[in-house]
Amino acid sequence: MNPFGTNYSITGNMVAPGVMMALFSAFFIFYAQNSFIKYRKKDFGLFMVLGMTIQDIQKIMFIENGLIAIFSLLIGLVSGTIFSKLFYLLIIKIIDVNGIPFSISIKSYIYTIVFFTVLYLLVIIKGVIESFRYEILSLLKATRKQDNNFLNSPIWSVLGIIFIGIACFDMIINNGLENSSVSLRSMVTGFVGIYLFISNIVLLYSKITNYFGYKIYKKLLVTTNLKHTLGQSKKILFIITLFVTMTIFMSTIGVILISDAKRIAVAYNPYDISYAQVFGKNKITTPVLDDILSKSETPLTSLKTIEFISKPYITILNDENLNTNLGTHIKVEKGCFISLYQIVKDDGYSHDVSEISSLDIPTKHGTITYKPKGKITKVLFSNLLIFTNTHYVILNNKDYQNIIGNITKQCDVGTIKLMNFNDWHKTEDVSMELQSKLETYNKENTKPYYENISRDNLMFKPESKIRYYLDNKQSGSYLLFLCSYVGILFLLSSAVILHFKLLTEYEDEKIKYKKLYKIGITDNEMSKLILKELKVLFFLPFILSTFVAAFYSYNLPVKQGAGLVTLMYSLIISLIYFCFQILFYLVYKKLYIRKLIKDLEK
Repeated sequence: MNPFGTNYSITGNMVAPGVMMALFSAFFIFYAQNSFIKYRKKDFGLFMVLGMTIQDIQKIMFIENGLIAIFSLLIGLVSGTIFSKLFYLLIIKIIDVNGIPFSISIKSYIYTIVFFTVLYLLVIIKGVIESFRYEILSLLKATRKQDNNFLNSPIWSVLGIIFIGIACFDMIINNGLENSSVSLRSMVTGFVGIYLFISNIVLLYSKITNYFGYKIYKKLLVTTNLKHTLGQSKKILFIITLFVTMTIFMSTIGVILISDAKRIAVAYNPYDISYAQVFGKNKITTPVLDDILSKSETPLTSLKTIEFISKPYITILNDENLNTNLGTHIKVEKGCFISLYQIVKDDGYSHDVSEISSLDIPTKHGTITYKPKGKITKVLFSNLLIFTNTHYVILNNKDYQNIIGNITKQCDVGTIKLMNFNDWHKTEDVSMELQSKLETYNKENTKPYYENISRDNLMFKPESKIRYYLDNKQSGSYLLFLCSYVGILFLLSSAVILHFKLLTEYEDEKIKYKKLYKIGITDNEMSKLILKELKVLFFLPFILSTFVAAFYSYNLPVKQGAGLVTLMYSLIISLIYFCFQILFYLVYKKLYIRKLIKDLEK
């Protein structure tokens, strides 16, 4: 995460997958704990029959959960340490970044220990508090007790459909870079609707089929089973839907960043290489620059220079200078200024283009005030890091020369060198050579302008189209790798969650199917009944995730094929995840049905 070694567009991609992992870890551990306790409640009931007290049960829970927490944490830390080198090599290979040494930060251990310790303490406290309400009879029947479903009405499903409709309408109507909060608002509304819809989808189905005269009693057993399954599993299905959707959506963004890297690089860099000479920095001589350019793999086609004045939070440009060197046709009235916003409107980010009300420039003879006369939203030259916290303004040539004649610090006057080459794809070597020469010059001839040399090197380094392109491509590759890794963890975790659910309800299911077995149900009929229930558990979240991720991917505010290309990316990623889920389903169903039939025949 060193900003002097790696572009923040790359390292910043750790945030979203990290948050997703933290939230899913919290849910997964709490759910695993609930399943574990529910599975043990019958044992606790027997212990209490034999004379154990609540305090004894609490001690058992504390010791068991404490041991699980300690061993899980130790195994996680050790395995994380062992595999960190492998992950480092893999990531460096993917993002193609050199010069970053392998190291293990102590902070990663501290954050992990603190996070999971707090999580497990909450789990233990929750279990201890619930244990005060334990009764022998309820514990013995715990595995067969149905969870309370207060959303037990088809009205909630209808309300869920309304919420989903509102979310879609909101996204379609209000979507845009100028309204960046609409995606989050729409997603929250949509997922509330999905939760309500999942909770009572079977009841809604029953009401609709009865209304149209469909003989639902022909499939009464299937309907009843599905109603019970969805009622008991709505939280699981919703959480899996939520996290799979976010994984597919974030992976889609990663693919978009990779495929759109070239277009964005060209849009933000009209010139192949550029650098600023200001505050005494980067003032290499013409012979040195010519020597650097002579080593280029591709010939130089143009070299232009524009002048500017650097003031706190303001960079002042000259209209005639821009017109002469950049071929623009800008005309600014005397005593006025035009704001310049160097942004690409369809780059997928929101931008602040609010105009400043007036411009006050301090000089030797007092402060001069200029009035606003409009704005220009166009990239005229590369946005160098030294200008990241400034506002560009363009003045009339006479006003500009007047400021220069009365300026207090001549070192505030600088120039930007703009270079174009025959093939910008071959300019990485000359860009790196130029950066090295500039750093050497600044180190030998100037004092640090910022707090340290590393910061100076970062802020005064040249900008290149090829480097911008590679950074964006690496950023997308890194995000795609992280999301793929998180997606694999989600798939494995969802498999464990579904297994926990089926395991805790196995005895109840065995009793139910044993009764049906006695009244004549065949193995084939029972297998079909079980498979319908398993298909809902395994595939409903992924089907919902595919539709939701595809919708929001289609409506991403980027230029990629008017949504059709991003939709294709989303569907391809969804298909990959779906294939993995099908494979798991095919394996698990055979094992589950075989075990159930074998137990019933005993």
